[in-house]
Amino acid sequence: MVDRAAGGHKVSEVAAAAAAAAAAGADDWRVVDRTLRGLARRRAALDVEEAAWLRRARALGVHREFGFATFFEYVERVLGYAPGPARERLRVADALAVLPKLRAAMSAGDVAYSAARELTRVATVDTEAAWLTAAAKHTVREIEEMVSGRRRGDSPDDPPDPAARLHELRLLLPAAVLGKFTAARRALEAACGHPLTDGDLIATLCDGKLAGAGSHAEGAAAASHEGDAAAASGPMYQIAITRCPDCMRAWQDVAGHTIEISETELAQASCDAELLGRVDGDKPARVTKTIPPRTRRAVLRRDRGRCVVPGCRNARYVDVHHIVPRAAGGKHTPTKLAVMCSAHHKAAHDGRLRIDGTAPDRLRVTHADGRPYGAPPSHVGDGDAGASPQTLAQAGEEVGTQPVPRRRRAKAAPARRRRRSAEAGGR
Repeated sequence: MVDRAAGGHKVSEVAAAAAAAAAAGADDWRVVDRTLRGLARRRAALDVEEAAWLRRARALGVHREFGFATFFEYVERVLGYAPGPARERLRVADALAVLPKLRAAMSAGDVAYSAARELTRVATVDTEAAWLTAAAKHTVREIEEMVSGRRRGDSPDDPPDPAARLHELRLLLPAAVLGKFTAARRALEAACGHPLTDGDLIATLCDGKLAGAGSHAEGAAAASHEGDAAAASGPMYQIAITRCPDCMRAWQDVAGHTIEISETELAQASCDAELLGRVDGDKPARVTKTIPPRTRRAVLRRDRGRCVVPGCRNARYVDVHHIVPRAAGGKHTPTKLAVMCSAHHKAAHDGRLRIDGTAPDRLRVTHADGRPYGAPPSHVGDGDAGASPQTLAQAGEEVGTQPVPRRRRAKAAPARRRRRSAEAGGR
């Protein structure tokens, strides 16, 4: 969308002039090709210019001048971008502000917005030149593959990390199902005591089905009881993972596709799993468990089947975690085992959460920087009374809490209106 009052006539005149210039050679494929290439280059330059103006508009709060509730509503109504693409445009705009080489390449028309969108996920000031060279003359799909599995700051020559590779899952839901999905997400986050990523959410929902996969009871109560019994008697994971004994890389088969998983994901699954042994021999190997069944049952009973992380109330989809990693010589000693929900278990293996000590009474759970779990970062405290709502919101997400609601302010508003009315009456 273009606001005609803000220069729409000029845009129309330029388009009409370009159309008239190309009309003479419209039947010549060379002219058509040259015209399309010129449009693509101009579009890339306009995307850079638009990115700078979007950042400026957001900083000035332009949406408030028009009475819009949010900046994204302004972008949707004025520029025609839905909230999702609008957020992506702003993310790219913020990245371009600190990537001068990529910004210059777009301004020159050498890099399209779709390619820049992918490159900004990984490029930094130190690596943008290498990424521009590696991405030259590649399609957007090929650039997506190059970027996938790499983190910000990685160079094109760095090996991809399977844990960083995200797989897109597109769902089309009716309104009623979307409402149930949203309510389920809120309930799971309330049970865990912290926000869930999309991956954590889907994993938790899948864990619920896998935990009761062996149950055929009739009725919800019976199914729940048998599901809990199954969780107590055997590991929850029923996903086959293949590991190469030579290179120690691992893969899992999903819907006919073989997907490599990271060393961290393998370690998490191996904490509490069944080992099938070699499956390509003449005689199947004997199935063994990483934790003896009676030890697993005892640990689950001791921790009351609930995640031991402070504030977490998840007691349904849980694993038994080795406090000392198996690779570091960790044993199946009950005092060195603890029950954790799948989300916190993943955080522990990712290094975002630390757990040490002995169970059940001398466990220490901290953030990666050493803070007690749930304690705010050092930059959030009494001295931040004047911090912006955005800063406080970000801090709330980091420690797994929510910003303080504004109910008191909302209740006080009628009293202020009554005072103003009385003062006006007095005047």
